[in-house]
Amino acid sequence: MSEYFWIEKLTNKPKYKLGQNFLIDTNISRKITKLVQGQLADPILEVGPGTGSLTNELLKDNYRIKAVEIDKTATDVLHERFSGIPNIEIFNEDAMEFDYQTLTGPWWIFVSNLPYNIGTRLLINLITEVPVIHRYVVMVQKEVGERMVAKAGTKDYGSLSVLFQLFTETKIQFDVSKNCFYPQPKVTSTVVTIQRESLFDEDIRLKAFEISKIAFQQKRKKIRSSLSSIINEDQLMKLNLDANLRASDLSPEDYLLIAKESK
Repeated sequence: MSEYFWIEKLTNKPKYKLGQNFLIDTNISRKITKLVQGQLADPILEVGPGTGSLTNELLKDNYRIKAVEIDKTATDVLHERFSGIPNIEIFNEDAMEFDYQTLTGPWWIFVSNLPYNIGTRLLINLITEVPVIHRYVVMVQKEVGERMVAKAGTKDYGSLSVLFQLFTETKIQFDVSKNCFYPQPKVTSTVVTIQRESLFDEDIRLKAFEISKIAFQQKRKKIRSSLSSIINEDQLMKLNLDANLRASDLSPEDYLLIAKESK
Protein backbone atom coordinates (compact mmCIF):
# COMPACT_ATOMS: atom_id res chain seq x y z
CA MET A 1 0.00 0.00 0.00
CA SER A 2 1.22 3.52 -0.75
CA GLU A 3 1.66 6.10 1.95
CA TYR A 4 -1.23 8.03 0.41
CA PHE A 5 -3.53 5.15 1.42
CA TRP A 6 -2.81 5.84 5.09
CA ILE A 7 -2.83 9.63 4.76
CA GLU A 8 -6.30 9.45 3.20
CA LYS A 9 -7.52 7.69 6.36
CA LEU A 10 -6.90 10.84 8.39
CA THR A 11 -10.19 12.47 9.35
CA ASN A 12 -8.57 15.91 9.23
CA LYS A 13 -6.26 17.54 6.70
CA PRO A 14 -2.57 17.80 7.70
CA LYS A 15 -2.18 20.67 10.17
CA TYR A 16 0.30 23.42 9.36
CA LYS A 17 0.47 24.52 13.00
CA LEU A 18 1.67 21.03 13.99
CA GLY A 19 4.33 21.05 11.27
CA GLN A 20 2.71 18.08 9.57
CA ASN A 21 4.48 17.20 6.33
CA PHE A 22 4.11 13.46 5.93
CA LEU A 23 6.98 11.53 4.37
CA ILE A 24 5.63 9.63 1.35
CA ASP A 25 8.86 8.38 -0.26
CA THR A 26 9.61 4.94 1.18
CA ASN A 27 13.11 5.02 -0.33
CA ILE A 28 13.93 7.98 1.94
CA SER A 29 12.40 6.17 4.92
CA ARG A 30 14.66 3.22 4.18
CA LYS A 31 17.76 5.41 3.84
CA ILE A 32 17.00 6.97 7.22
CA THR A 33 16.50 3.55 8.82
CA LYS A 34 19.89 2.36 7.56
CA LEU A 35 21.52 5.25 9.44
CA VAL A 36 20.11 4.03 12.77
CA GLN A 37 22.83 1.36 12.97
CA GLY A 38 21.30 -0.27 16.02
CA GLN A 39 21.28 -3.87 17.19
CA LEU A 40 18.37 -6.32 17.10
CA ALA A 41 15.52 -5.15 19.38
CA ASP A 42 17.26 -1.90 20.35
CA PRO A 43 14.79 0.61 21.83
CA ILE A 44 13.84 3.53 19.63
CA LEU A 45 11.90 6.67 20.43
CA GLU A 46 10.14 8.13 17.39
CA VAL A 47 8.58 11.58 17.62
CA GLY A 48 5.99 12.72 15.11
CA PRO A 49 5.51 9.43 13.23
CA GLY A 50 2.44 10.81 11.45
CA THR A 51 0.86 7.92 9.56
CA GLY A 52 3.89 5.67 10.01
CA SER A 53 6.06 5.71 6.88
CA LEU A 54 9.31 5.72 8.84
CA THR A 55 7.83 3.60 11.64
CA ASN A 56 7.01 0.85 9.14
CA GLU A 57 10.62 0.62 7.98
CA LEU A 58 11.96 0.61 11.56
CA LEU A 59 9.64 -2.27 12.48
CA LYS A 60 10.99 -4.30 9.55
CA ASP A 61 14.37 -4.22 11.32
CA ASN A 62 12.81 -5.50 14.57
CA TYR A 63 13.46 -2.42 16.68
CA ARG A 64 11.29 -1.82 19.74
CA ILE A 65 9.52 1.51 19.29
CA LYS A 66 7.86 4.08 21.47
CA ALA A 67 6.04 6.40 19.05
CA VAL A 68 4.91 9.82 20.33
CA GLU A 69 2.33 11.58 18.16
CA ILE A 70 0.35 14.66 19.22
CA ASP A 71 -2.39 14.32 16.60
CA LYS A 72 -5.21 12.01 17.73
CA THR A 73 -6.34 11.25 14.16
CA ALA A 74 -2.79 10.20 13.25
CA THR A 75 -2.50 7.95 16.31
CA ASP A 76 -5.77 6.27 15.28
CA VAL A 77 -4.21 5.51 11.88
CA LEU A 78 -1.04 4.19 13.58
CA HIS A 79 -3.10 1.86 15.79
CA GLU A 80 -4.88 0.52 12.70
CA ARG A 81 -1.73 0.20 10.59
CA PHE A 82 0.31 -1.60 13.27
CA SER A 83 -2.48 -3.53 14.96
CA GLY A 84 -1.23 -6.78 16.47
CA ILE A 85 2.46 -5.85 16.22
CA PRO A 86 4.01 -6.25 19.70
CA ASN A 87 7.15 -4.17 19.10
CA ILE A 88 5.43 -0.79 19.22
CA GLU A 89 3.82 1.41 21.85
CA ILE A 90 1.90 4.46 20.61
CA PHE A 91 1.47 7.56 22.77
CA ASN A 92 -0.97 10.32 21.88
CA GLU A 93 1.07 13.05 23.58
CA ASP A 94 2.88 16.32 22.97
CA ALA A 95 6.61 15.55 22.55
CA MET A 96 7.44 18.73 24.47
CA GLU A 97 5.57 17.37 27.49
CA PHE A 98 6.34 13.65 27.23
CA ASP A 99 7.98 12.15 30.33
CA TYR A 100 11.42 11.18 29.04
CA GLN A 101 12.36 9.81 32.46
CA THR A 102 10.38 6.72 31.42
CA LEU A 103 13.19 5.85 29.01
CA THR A 104 14.96 3.34 31.22
CA GLY A 105 17.28 0.45 30.56
CA PRO A 106 19.82 0.43 27.74
CA TRP A 107 20.82 3.31 25.51
CA TRP A 108 18.01 4.73 23.39
CA ILE A 109 18.03 5.87 19.77
CA PHE A 110 15.92 8.85 18.72
CA VAL A 111 14.51 8.79 15.19
CA SER A 112 12.27 11.47 13.79
CA ASN A 113 11.03 13.45 10.85
CA LEU A 114 10.95 16.34 13.31
CA PRO A 115 7.97 18.70 13.17
CA TYR A 116 9.45 22.05 12.12
CA ASN A 117 7.60 23.96 14.82
CA ILE A 118 9.30 22.17 17.73
CA GLY A 119 12.40 20.57 16.20
CA THR A 120 15.15 22.85 17.52
CA ARG A 121 13.65 23.33 20.99
CA LEU A 122 13.07 19.61 21.43
CA LEU A 123 16.59 18.64 20.37
CA ILE A 124 18.13 21.18 22.77
CA ASN A 125 16.04 19.79 25.62
CA LEU A 126 16.93 16.19 24.84
CA ILE A 127 20.66 16.80 24.33
CA THR A 128 20.93 18.66 27.65
CA GLU A 129 18.45 16.72 29.78
CA VAL A 130 18.09 13.15 28.47
CA PRO A 131 21.58 11.58 28.25
CA VAL A 132 20.12 8.07 27.97
CA ILE A 133 19.47 8.91 24.29
CA HIS A 134 22.89 8.32 22.76
CA ARG A 135 22.13 8.45 19.03
CA TYR A 136 19.81 10.59 16.94
CA VAL A 137 18.79 10.19 13.33
CA VAL A 138 16.62 13.18 12.55
CA MET A 139 15.23 15.13 9.65
CA VAL A 140 15.32 18.89 10.21
CA GLN A 141 15.14 22.06 8.15
CA LYS A 142 18.33 22.34 6.13
CA GLU A 143 19.23 25.64 7.77
CA VAL A 144 18.97 24.05 11.23
CA GLY A 145 21.31 21.23 10.22
CA GLU A 146 23.80 23.76 8.86
CA ARG A 147 23.67 25.72 12.12
CA MET A 148 24.39 22.55 14.13
CA VAL A 149 27.70 21.95 12.35
CA ALA A 150 28.71 25.55 11.56
CA LYS A 151 32.24 26.63 12.49
CA ALA A 152 33.23 29.78 14.38
CA GLY A 153 33.32 32.87 12.18
CA THR A 154 30.76 31.63 9.64
CA LYS A 155 27.32 33.14 9.09
CA ASP A 156 25.46 30.08 10.41
CA TYR A 157 27.49 29.81 13.63
CA GLY A 158 25.63 30.44 16.88
CA SER A 159 24.84 29.05 20.32
CA LEU A 160 23.15 26.02 18.69
CA SER A 161 26.49 25.21 17.02
CA VAL A 162 28.25 25.53 20.38
CA LEU A 163 25.82 23.13 22.06
CA PHE A 164 26.02 20.41 19.41
CA GLN A 165 29.79 20.59 19.11
CA LEU A 166 30.35 20.47 22.87
CA PHE A 167 27.98 17.57 23.48
CA THR A 168 27.87 15.56 20.26
CA GLU A 169 29.42 14.47 17.01
CA THR A 170 26.96 15.71 14.40
CA LYS A 171 27.05 14.94 10.70
CA ILE A 172 24.84 16.06 7.83
CA GLN A 173 23.97 12.97 5.78
CA PHE A 174 21.75 14.00 2.86
CA ASP A 175 19.11 16.50 1.76
CA VAL A 176 15.51 15.49 1.14
CA SER A 177 13.49 17.05 -1.67
CA LYS A 178 10.19 18.80 -0.95
CA ASN A 179 8.62 16.29 -3.38
CA CYS A 180 9.10 13.52 -0.82
CA PHE A 181 6.39 14.95 1.45
CA TYR A 182 2.68 15.54 1.50
CA PRO A 183 1.85 18.34 1.73
CA GLN A 184 5.09 19.77 0.39
CA PRO A 185 6.97 21.92 2.92
CA LYS A 186 8.22 25.37 2.01
CA VAL A 187 11.81 24.48 2.92
CA THR A 188 14.37 21.81 2.06
CA SER A 189 14.98 19.16 4.70
CA THR A 190 18.22 17.52 5.78
CA VAL A 191 18.87 14.21 7.53
CA VAL A 192 21.40 14.52 10.34
CA THR A 193 23.03 11.92 12.58
CA ILE A 194 23.99 12.93 16.10
CA GLN A 195 26.13 10.83 18.42
CA ARG A 196 25.87 11.86 22.06
CA GLU A 197 28.23 10.01 24.41
CA SER A 198 28.48 10.30 28.19
CA LEU A 199 30.80 13.11 29.28
CA PHE A 200 32.56 13.51 32.61
CA ASP A 201 32.18 17.31 32.59
CA GLU A 202 28.61 17.77 31.36
CA ASP A 203 27.80 20.50 33.91
CA ILE A 204 30.62 22.75 32.75
CA ARG A 205 29.74 22.12 29.09
CA LEU A 206 26.16 23.14 29.81
CA LYS A 207 27.49 26.29 31.47
CA ALA A 208 29.56 27.01 28.35
CA PHE A 209 26.41 26.70 26.22
CA GLU A 210 24.57 29.13 28.52
CA ILE A 211 27.46 31.60 28.27
CA SER A 212 27.36 31.35 24.47
CA LYS A 213 23.65 32.19 24.51
CA ILE A 214 24.41 35.35 26.49
CA ALA A 215 27.18 36.30 24.06
CA PHE A 216 25.05 35.74 20.95
CA GLN A 217 22.18 37.78 22.39
CA GLN A 218 24.58 40.72 22.00
CA LYS A 219 26.58 39.32 19.12
CA ARG A 220 27.62 42.70 17.71
CA LYS A 221 29.29 43.65 20.98
CA LYS A 222 32.84 42.75 21.92
CA ILE A 223 33.08 40.06 24.59
CA ARG A 224 34.67 42.53 27.03
CA SER A 225 31.19 44.05 27.10
CA SER A 226 28.78 41.18 26.36
CA LEU A 227 30.44 38.84 28.88
CA SER A 228 31.54 41.45 31.44
CA SER A 229 29.26 39.96 34.11
CA ILE A 230 30.87 36.54 33.63
CA ILE A 231 34.58 37.12 33.03
CA ASN A 232 36.90 40.13 33.22
CA GLU A 233 39.62 41.24 30.82
CA ASP A 234 42.46 39.93 33.00
CA GLN A 235 40.89 36.48 32.95
CA LEU A 236 40.43 36.65 29.19
CA MET A 237 44.08 37.60 28.82
CA LYS A 238 45.04 34.63 30.98
CA LEU A 239 43.14 32.41 28.50
CA ASN A 240 44.86 34.10 25.53
CA LEU A 241 41.51 35.43 24.34
CA ASP A 242 41.32 38.91 22.88
CA ALA A 243 38.70 41.02 24.71
CA ASN A 244 37.87 42.65 21.34
CA LEU A 245 36.54 39.40 19.90
CA ARG A 246 32.83 38.96 19.31
CA ALA A 247 30.53 36.01 20.02
CA SER A 248 30.98 34.42 16.57
CA ASP A 249 34.79 34.54 16.88
CA LEU A 250 34.88 32.18 19.85
CA SER A 251 35.02 28.43 19.20
CA PRO A 252 33.06 25.97 21.35
CA GLU A 253 36.37 25.15 23.08
CA ASP A 254 36.83 28.86 23.85
CA TYR A 255 33.43 28.98 25.52
CA LEU A 256 34.41 25.93 27.52
CA LEU A 257 37.58 27.68 28.70
CA ILE A 258 35.55 30.72 29.75
CA ALA A 259 33.09 28.50 31.64
CA LYS A 260 35.96 26.86 33.56
CA GLU A 261 37.69 30.16 34.32
CA SER A 262 34.50 31.84 35.52
CA LYS A 263 33.56 29.17 38.06
